[in-house]
Amino acid sequence: MLKFFTRIRILLWVAALIGVGCLVGFQVIAKLNQAEANLRSLEQEQITVYPVETQVLTTADWDTWRSYYGQAKSAHTQNITTYEREIVKTVHVDIGSSVKAGQTLITLQVADRGVRGQAAQTAYEDAKANYNRLRQLNAKGGISKSEVDTAYTAMKNAEAQMKSTQTTLQRTTLKASINGIVSARNVEPGEIAEAGVPLLSIVDPKTMEAELMVSKKDISRINKNTPVEIYVDGVKSKGTVKRISPEAQSGSGLYPVVVGLEDNSGILPGTYVEGRFMVNSLRNVVIIPSNVVIYRGNTQSVYIASGNKAKLVQITTGEGQNGQVVVTSGLKLGDELITSGNRVLYDGARINRNIEMAGDLNSVTVKDDNEG
Repeated sequence: MLKFFTRIRILLWVAALIGVGCLVGFQVIAKLNQAEANLRSLEQEQITVYPVETQVLTTADWDTWRSYYGQAKSAHTQNITTYEREIVKTVHVDIGSSVKAGQTLITLQVADRGVRGQAAQTAYEDAKANYNRLRQLNAKGGISKSEVDTAYTAMKNAEAQMKSTQTTLQRTTLKASINGIVSARNVEPGEIAEAGVPLLSIVDPKTMEAELMVSKKDISRINKNTPVEIYVDGVKSKGTVKRISPEAQSGSGLYPVVVGLEDNSGILPGTYVEGRFMVNSLRNVVIIPSNVVIYRGNTQSVYIASGNKAKLVQITTGEGQNGQVVVTSGLKLGDELITSGNRVLYDGARINRNIEMAGDLNSVTVKDDNEG
């Protein structure tokens, strides 16, 4: 009986110890779970979420315009000169005068020329009368045929001299051969006009053109079908490529390109103009801001949004101007480009973004100024 009660006490103690062990185990497990939960919460608090702005990519047309400079001039001009050294009698126009083709501009002295003209006329009439007289004598057998031929030759020489003198006399009246405006006057009445020296200059303002000096890198891209815009003081007019020089000017290394201007452009001769040539045109390309591109060694990368994380993508770029660049590989239509906040990101970083649509871009015009 004593042994029975002893066993019962032992079993009770064992049960009590097991109960206490279980209670302690449950408390330890609960504390471990709480510690694990606290650790997870702390880790969540330590994960940084970066605010960014993104842009959904579309495609657009990319037109590159290059600016060059030159001076306007008239395509049709006339310099009034005299054939012989002579005294100027009258100048009928002044600078700015409008003139018509055939209008008299300058009259030269005719005194000496008039005397010479009269003398030539008389000599011709005498030679003609002598020829007729000898021809009649030859018909009657009074003189030989050779004498008549000699008289005929003399008459023709006198006639040629008379016509030459008359032509010279006519040249004392200098006339316009084109419609236009007098742009220069270099002589006054009483002064001596030297042969071949311009006395007046006439320009036709309705046929204006400009010679623009183009660099080597663009001359091969320009032809007679290249679109051209002309700017003077911010006012735009249309131009057309007329002539392209195949040879660069010595010294500057620039190539002259002559551009015709619109009749209603209002540009006057001598005006300095800016000409913009469309030197390249791309269709349906991806265009991004150049400041989002990250350069690391020889690679170019950008961040795009992939779910709630940033993804680093390598790209290849093409032409770039005025804060924009063409992407030739690495991005596609519909990608969500991170445009703001990208400088602190890393691949896989958590992001919180505002999405901005790129808009309905149909074309992008790029202007690049080049000193001509």
